[in-house]
Amino acid sequence: MKVRCGIQASAALVVFFTLGASAFGQSPSTIYTWNGTGNTQQWFKNFGTNTVAFDNSLPGQLTVTENSATAGSSVAISDDFNRVRETPTGPSGGLDLTGLDFLEFDVTQNGTAPVNVQFFVQASTGSSFVALGPDVTVQPGPGLTTYQVPLVGLTPAQLVYVRTIGMNVRDHAAQGNLIWQLGEVRSGGTPNTTRVLESFDNGEVEGGLQGAIVNFDGASVAGNAGQNQTGLSHNAAGSGSLQWTDVAGGAGGAISWGNGTAWNGNTFGNRTTDVSNYGTVTIRMSAADATNPTGTVNVQQFFQVNNFASFLTAGTLALPTDGQFHDLVFSLAGLTNLNVVDQNGINLGAHANELLVNIDSVTFNVVPEPATAGLLAASLAGAFGFRRARRRAA
Repeated sequence: MKVRCGIQASAALVVFFTLGASAFGQSPSTIYTWNGTGNTQQWFKNFGTNTVAFDNSLPGQLTVTENSATAGSSVAISDDFNRVRETPTGPSGGLDLTGLDFLEFDVTQNGTAPVNVQFFVQASTGSSFVALGPDVTVQPGPGLTTYQVPLVGLTPAQLVYVRTIGMNVRDHAAQGNLIWQLGEVRSGGTPNTTRVLESFDNGEVEGGLQGAIVNFDGASVAGNAGQNQTGLSHNAAGSGSLQWTDVAGGAGGAISWGNGTAWNGNTFGNRTTDVSNYGTVTIRMSAADATNPTGTVNVQQFFQVNNFASFLTAGTLALPTDGQFHDLVFSLAGLTNLNVVDQNGINLGAHANELLVNIDSVTFNVVPEPATAGLLAASLAGAFGFRRARRRAA
């Protein structure tokens, strides 16, 4: 049995099928389940004076057995700092909880009285310790009890990059060493319907570059010298935008970004990003061709996901080269592992003349229900079939 406790002016270029939001996985999700047996999912003792042993002999539960000579002393357990979630198993970096409201832990212990527990995360690139509300009184069994703890104390930089989640069992010497059972760990709340992942505004991190890098085809970006930020600049006009010059006759540069935080020399600190509850991504950008301002250039949207195991694309659209900002709207229908996105970005097609390119923003949106929006266009995903060597981001 389980019971619950709580602390409680542009042209739009559009390509998507209008689907109900239920067609896409929601960001509120189960993070750990211990499905089956024989896998502790890299949970470990984080700190404290007690010692513990971990096993997964009961299907769907992590068993933590205290065994210190100082019986009943405090101990904190958590998931591995390089483990984002149970599945998929590949990603490393930080768990993205942006837009969510709480975590839930299914817990019990075999004592004769309640024990105080501090649920916590360590978050941001500095792994700052944040208690999730006040201590919770965890009741003894039988059966698991669900404890809901708030995320309200986390800053945006902490919510987007949670390195570890866990529970700190307070001293309980009067009861001696105990056995703890941990069932599911879940994130919950009402997710955002819109997320501006990148604004490239004046005042954003890295002088407005906001984690953007030249990912591949760097020879097409004037001034680029590798898989880094060379060749990129910030245009302070208006609210600000990411800018670069794409050289004449090149294959077209591929620019990507992570979760909106700083690149800081490699992508580890700005991955992963969870955009699984969204149906479209809108990239507001311009390309200026001084020689042929009435032409177009192809723009392919892409994702690298699951520790760079897969390269996905939401399609290709033609961007006018008139120097004006346009909204390119791509459907995310059918794309997988969008809860563990390492990098996402755009890949310009080949073009004869030099282009001055600006990206103003990258915005993810939930698709309206069919009753409130009609079919706007057929999907062009994969229609242009770009075939280029792609390198894993640093």
